[in-house]
Amino acid sequence: MSKKNPRKTSPRGRSGAPAKLEADLKAGHEKLQAGQPAKAEELLRKAISNHGREPRLMANLVAALQRMGRLEDAERAALASKAANPDHAATANNLGTVLKFQGRLEDAALEFRRATELDPSSGESLRNLMGLTTYSDPDDPDLAAAEAILKKLPPGDQSRVALYFALGRALDEVKEHERAFSCFERGNRLRRSLMKYDPRELDALVEASIRSYDKAYAERPAAEGAPADRPILVCGMPRSGTSLVEQILASHPSVEGVGERPLLPHAMGRLDGNPWERVAAASSMSDAELAGIGERYTEGLRQLAPDAEVIVDKFLTNFLQTGLLRRAVPGARFIHVRRAPMDNGFGIFRTLFTSTIPYAYDIKEIASAYALTHRLCDHWASVMPSMILQVDYEDLVRDLEGTARQLVEFAGLPWDDACLSFHETERAVQTASAAQVRQPIYASSVDRWKPYEAHLKPMARAFEAAGVPVTEAGASAGTAAPQKGKGDER
Repeated sequence: MSKKNPRKTSPRGRSGAPAKLEADLKAGHEKLQAGQPAKAEELLRKAISNHGREPRLMANLVAALQRMGRLEDAERAALASKAANPDHAATANNLGTVLKFQGRLEDAALEFRRATELDPSSGESLRNLMGLTTYSDPDDPDLAAAEAILKKLPPGDQSRVALYFALGRALDEVKEHERAFSCFERGNRLRRSLMKYDPRELDALVEASIRSYDKAYAERPAAEGAPADRPILVCGMPRSGTSLVEQILASHPSVEGVGERPLLPHAMGRLDGNPWERVAAASSMSDAELAGIGERYTEGLRQLAPDAEVIVDKFLTNFLQTGLLRRAVPGARFIHVRRAPMDNGFGIFRTLFTSTIPYAYDIKEIASAYALTHRLCDHWASVMPSMILQVDYEDLVRDLEGTARQLVEFAGLPWDDACLSFHETERAVQTASAAQVRQPIYASSVDRWKPYEAHLKPMARAFEAAGVPVTEAGASAGTAAPQKGKGDER
């Protein structure tokens, strides 16, 4: 790798006022953290007009545009930042990320490689590069570079997290399973130590939902004034195949997928109280309140995909609101994607997520969340069966066309062969599966946990303790012919 100086100073802003620059950076970042990307964009563009294309301002602008799904605008901003800051490693990394989300993986890898050359100590850039590279040689320089950075970083440095996961995945590919698992374990432990999460809250939410949204509630008529839209909401555990299902549906000419957007939580607004009080309040809403939520939610979808006949929303926690949407958006349909527990659990364990998934970094918490998610979705299927379709990832692997036809029929659309060529569909994917959905389905994605069986005994015990038998139906897909490729879960 090149040894260019990673500390090159960026151009001084036109205002020449460091304190004002820092204040403007903070203001824009706070709006991003508060889930207000449009306001962040407004503040950041004003700051850029005052300070010039300072790389941190530009990076936050790129992030704001990405969160609004405006990837072409984000790319333009990233390219403008690159022109102003050509030797800035983080700028190259940001451009690579935008390109990756657009499916331009080769261009993205070039930018990530450039970032690592500009700053050989950049663990984030190296992690992104390794995520787009398939390794076959345990002596590859990238692996050595990751290990060298880890040796230099302080033990509790959070930048170690990304490198642990990247190195673990690379070592997995070269079949260094002992070392790979050690990396996954360390990355999970450190990431979990940096997060606040009480698993009892999800438990309380699920229990309250089952009590409040029973069969009697499901049989009540739609709220007066509820919109007639019929969105498809894809939900399930991370790494269960939800991105793959969204990609298959979005390949249909009448469908557009909007990815993971918190449109429904924003439409509901803030509900105070503990979990069961919030659920009780939502289930007791008047027709006018429900219709208002439905209209705000569907209007948000329409703004993102104004020309689509059917819109797919893949915000994973939407399954918590299935009962409420039964009356607020009566035409809504849910697809719950299921995956065998050990494959799903290991898929989560080996992934560093781009979004905040608080239970994803502890084996017991993964097992608990899996059990609770499936329990609630099974409840919805029992009290409102016409509203939810449960699909197994293993069925997609065994019978892609048959399962895809089932998905399209559930969406109320005629069949289109484009759904079988989902990996060729050009659309933005801003999740941990951004690279995987560009590949065909591979049978090697089934039983991925098997080489780690000895290490994963605590996970198997955790699933059993959570009431999920690891030998349940669908634990092994079995029959599809193996093919070459990364074959990762999506």
